[in-house]
Amino acid sequence: MSSDDRSYDEGRPSTVLVLEPDILVRMVIADYLRDCGFKVVEGVTADDAVAVLESGQKIDIIFAEVQLSGSMDGFGLAHWVREKQFDIDVILTSGIARAAEKAGDLCDEGPLEKPYHAEEVVRRINILLERRRTAPKA
Repeated sequence: MSSDDRSYDEGRPSTVLVLEPDILVRMVIADYLRDCGFKVVEGVTADDAVAVLESGQKIDIIFAEVQLSGSMDGFGLAHWVREKQFDIDVILTSGIARAAEKAGDLCDEGPLEKPYHAEEVVRRINILLERRRTAPKA
């Protein structure tokens, strides 16, 4: 693991909310992110994300499967996060070929296609965190 795989924001580990219905996929990516120094909160549905965000827990990035069960899918969650004006970036992932078309402007690079490499997830997270760190303060 290189130093580029680790990320700390303002002296604290960045927190990633991982939403993935497949327990094995969720465990692998969550463990990898923890090994890279991230704090990880895990969930299965968009409703889990809503509960975490409404609780006030600090989340820096949401990494979510497009096909989530519950009251909304990953796209709906990304829209909800934007609508509620949470200052959180969302990275979507999907095994569905046409997911990128539906994503529109919800993701800078479009959904990350499955199967993905954990290193690519960390790369995307770090790009978003660096963009946030260097953005002019309002």
